[in-house]
Amino acid sequence: MTDVVQPPMVPEGVNSLYRRFRPGRFSEIRGQEHVIRALQGAVANDRVVHAYLFSGPRGTGKTSTARILAKALNCPNVVDGDPCNACASCVAITQGASLDVVELDAASNNGVEYVRELAASAWIGTAGRHKVYIIDEVHMLTKASSNALLKTLEEPPHGVVFVLATTDPHKVLDTIKSRTQHLEFRLIAPDVLGELLKDVVTRAALTVDGNSVDIAVQRAKGSARDALSALDQIVASGLSSDVRPDFEALFAAFAESDAVAALTQLARLARDGWDPEQLAENLIAELRQAFLLLVAPEVSDLYAGDRERLAAWGHQFGLPKTVRIIEALGKTVREMHSAPDPTVVLEVTVARLTHPELDNDVAALLERVAKLEKQVAQGGSAVPTPPAPRTPTPSRPIAGLQRTATAAAQPTPASPAPAEPVAAAASPEEPAAEQAAVAATPISTDLSSLTLRDVVTRIESTVMPTLMRSAQALLRTSEWRSFEGGVLTIALTGSGLRSAAERIEDGFRAALDKEFGTRIQLAWTFDGVAPVDPAAPAASSVRMAEEADVSYEEIDDSPVLTHDFQAHLLKEAFPNAEEV
Repeated sequence: MTDVVQPPMVPEGVNSLYRRFRPGRFSEIRGQEHVIRALQGAVANDRVVHAYLFSGPRGTGKTSTARILAKALNCPNVVDGDPCNACASCVAITQGASLDVVELDAASNNGVEYVRELAASAWIGTAGRHKVYIIDEVHMLTKASSNALLKTLEEPPHGVVFVLATTDPHKVLDTIKSRTQHLEFRLIAPDVLGELLKDVVTRAALTVDGNSVDIAVQRAKGSARDALSALDQIVASGLSSDVRPDFEALFAAFAESDAVAALTQLARLARDGWDPEQLAENLIAELRQAFLLLVAPEVSDLYAGDRERLAAWGHQFGLPKTVRIIEALGKTVREMHSAPDPTVVLEVTVARLTHPELDNDVAALLERVAKLEKQVAQGGSAVPTPPAPRTPTPSRPIAGLQRTATAAAQPTPASPAPAEPVAAAASPEEPAAEQAAVAATPISTDLSSLTLRDVVTRIESTVMPTLMRSAQALLRTSEWRSFEGGVLTIALTGSGLRSAAERIEDGFRAALDKEFGTRIQLAWTFDGVAPVDPAAPAASSVRMAEEADVSYEEIDDSPVLTHDFQAHLLKEAFPNAEEV
């Protein structure tokens, strides 16, 4: 078909690329071949229906196609369903001066009265063959307005065609959908957008760098209008960085896990005027391409320059880290919408991404494991050197006598020496680990060589100071009756102390096991008499101090050393009470 010189598309002085180079014929529509074939065939075969519904993302050509359809329906020089774009009718429609085309914006004119006036005006004839109503954003009509349009939409006057355009067809009433022919517009492929922009650059004689088209295509995300607007911005400023932030330094900080460098680059981008939410969204878009180049390169819609750059970063990050960054930034974008300071949310996320040890989610753990595997593959050690063991701090007894360091390190029991020989002290030549093992091994005592006096002496001097005060009080009111066959018999005065004996038995037996290195069985009777003179508690304490080699200042002479256990319990329950 011979090209016809196009008339001015917009009034003089308007220079926006998307208006200057708006399609004027079906053959100029890019990326919507399935829609163009249907409309061209309908016009060529005179099979045009009375109502169409055009749906699809923004900037994909819905309104432009509706105007071209209006031209084709009124053009006297139609060739293969395409208007000539040069006759008086086509020129008038292009300039918005034709009475045969009525364009409405349902977002701002959605009242019932307005829709009723529109339906009434459809019966007024015009000079053209067809009168076309183009209603944009039809999903914004209220339910009452939609119902007011239904009858006219179903049975319009002869020669009237309705074209309804929407970005959200799910919000259009089903009763309206059923009265229209629904044609769905799709996002435009990156290569098609690239060819469109290169054609515009050539026709408009623009001076841009080689990467500008790629940047505009990537920012457009399938929208022809957005691609032309991005190219317009690049041409006006002369800098591609005005359209897309430069993340190279930030990517390098991610790769090196350098939190300082990452936060510094984030602050630099913020000083350049980029909003934190814009930064996060653009960063996700670039990392998505890196992810696709790692997993499915054929799915990526990048051109050569960006493709090589992001593929290199993807391989440097690795798949686990790339996925983790995308997921973390996706959560951050949601949190930033409700955060009082979105910058803080983004900075915290960047700090976590550069320090996986700050995060305990599965993705962070996978990244740390991948890092360790890489170290092992490179010949390094993935197991960190364990720290030197610290010397355990000796535990302080809860109550009772406190032994000095000399007594604690080398206790001098009054009982006879055990039958089994004690291991000799380790020589300086022995390893420290063996010395520690020998020191930690409990010394077993031959119970057959011990008498009742020996056992009681060691209990009073060594075991009792480690017990609780209530246990000390109970044992001091008891009678050590006998020790035979490893069984220590203890007598208490009255069966009322049975529950008290049961409460202290586990702790007392554990202390005996630690002291004697073997199990001593306990037998309780409740018919005994207190063996110690109540008037001389201090003397008992002095004797215990002498046997344990401690000073008087360390002796606990508090009322806990009582010989009346029931009185002790009352005193503990009512500390400020006086006996009357």
